[in-house]
Amino acid sequence: MTVRNVQFEEPQDKVLAVRAALAAHGFGETERAALRAFWHSADLARLGDSLADGLTVLRAEAADVSPTCGDVFVQAFQGIIGWELDPDWPLRLSASWLALYEAGGAPDMPARAAAVAMTVLQGELIHERSSVSRLDAALLQIIMRVGLLIAGLLAKVSNEAEAHARWLAEHVEPTSGLPNRVALISRFEPAGADGKPTGLLVVGLQWGESAVLLNTADRDRARNELGRALLGRGRADDSLFRVSDDDWVLWAPGVGDGPRLELAAAALLEAGEQALRKVGLASHASLSVGAAVTPRDGDSIDAVLNAARRARVAASRIGRSIGIAGPEIELERNERVLLEREFIEAMRNNEFGLHLQPIIQVSDGGCLGGEALLRWQRSSGQWVPPPQIVSMAEQFGLMQQLTRLVLQRAAAMLSELQREGVAVGIAVNLAGGDLRDPELPEFIAQALATWRVPPDRLTLELTEGSMIADDAHTLELIARLRSAGYGVALDDFGTGYSSLAWLRRLPATRLKIDRMFVQKMPETPQDRAIVSSVIQLAQGLGLRVVAEGVEREEQLRMLMAMGCDAAQGFLIARPMAIAEFIAWWTEWERGGRGGYWASRQ
Repeated sequence: MTVRNVQFEEPQDKVLAVRAALAAHGFGETERAALRAFWHSADLARLGDSLADGLTVLRAEAADVSPTCGDVFVQAFQGIIGWELDPDWPLRLSASWLALYEAGGAPDMPARAAAVAMTVLQGELIHERSSVSRLDAALLQIIMRVGLLIAGLLAKVSNEAEAHARWLAEHVEPTSGLPNRVALISRFEPAGADGKPTGLLVVGLQWGESAVLLNTADRDRARNELGRALLGRGRADDSLFRVSDDDWVLWAPGVGDGPRLELAAAALLEAGEQALRKVGLASHASLSVGAAVTPRDGDSIDAVLNAARRARVAASRIGRSIGIAGPEIELERNERVLLEREFIEAMRNNEFGLHLQPIIQVSDGGCLGGEALLRWQRSSGQWVPPPQIVSMAEQFGLMQQLTRLVLQRAAAMLSELQREGVAVGIAVNLAGGDLRDPELPEFIAQALATWRVPPDRLTLELTEGSMIADDAHTLELIARLRSAGYGVALDDFGTGYSSLAWLRRLPATRLKIDRMFVQKMPETPQDRAIVSSVIQLAQGLGLRVVAEGVEREEQLRMLMAMGCDAAQGFLIARPMAIAEFIAWWTEWERGGRGGYWASRQ
């Protein structure tokens, strides 16, 4: 798998570069012959000793930086003695200086070393001479040019190394050593050289809730192993980039569209999942892959990358791990963008409403109240499901605002029910984040006081999942709600992770059995056993039990026989606006409660 990078000159190119530098400084056969004559007449042993003495200070400084590199550099510099303008010695000197520079050598070391060498050589040239000949003067000029040449060559090495370091910092992710987003941008081509579509595959790592137990080292180990696995799965012409902490991009020229793109995505997913299993973190994280092709899905890196990410998100929404970009994904994306805009506008204009679904007492059919269910109708007339509303509120950080809107509306509805002589309560669902809001009890008290509603008319429903995350804080806040007089219900019991110890400590007043157990009671002995056991357990703890999802009479009869306290479901009534609820309650109470209990009294 190839990775584009800044390439240093090949060996042959380096030789040519040195020769070009020699020519630029005016070195030719005349200068070579003059240097050869100088070396022939000079005392090379004395020159070596003098140069070694002159470089003593520099050797000590270099040794402080790197004993090995520093010694090699100084020794290489002494190779100037006997040099006859061939490229070999400058190349060796450049390599030794590069090693010392990368180890932290000061940039001025080459110039200082060159100055020492030139001083020593010039000293040898005029050693014990009372006058300087024309040839000696020419040699002095040559030696000065040699010093300038060497200083320039080594300065070029420093500059190239600095440029390479900057390039790495800009184009390479330091932890994994993989190219980063900047490198991907420079790699992007709208169409392959062969005209075939190029695939771009985004691999995303999603950490689960249990990942909070992992430290940074564990996460980095998983990421690095994942990067290696993805790198090993690509073809020779593919390039892998790490564009964020938990996102990798495979650039796959010529992979085309259709089955080959899907196979490439599946191969990456398989390699990634194996890597997570290898490091023992498969239970803490999951992977998803989104794929797009250029130029079909865009002619810029941002367009294609976003198309692949949208495909990945769209696949995740329907429980799949691989998504392929296409027109249908874009249509869904456009619809979602429009929905999100309308949601923000609805929040601003307070367009959300509440419908009430009655909760009746199983023993005699008396109405205990209703569960407030969130409703929002778009301008197109489409009703948006409550889970989708909550998901968008969490996405935009508006969950607290939505909860307070619902509580205010519920308080107003309770006041209206009182005025109409309907003495029942309302249950409102809270989200997990609401249980970390220390101001929640005061807000509820203020809302009820504003509408002159007694606190025992309001019940707050909490799911199991919303409470497990923060044990001590959650219990303390629930205790404050109970002490204020509000009912507390544990909603959807049996679908979360509650333990009996948690249930014993929870200051609740009501437990609601999830519909998944109630609906199949007539056909499934296991569900009947579960519902019966939960009823006995909850009542033994002093909790009233509400069965959700009651849609058939045989279900209601079984709940009666089991001693269940209350029921809720389509058999009794569907959710309705408050005006309809008041009318229903009046007819229910005056009309023999649907005739069902009257016929059994």
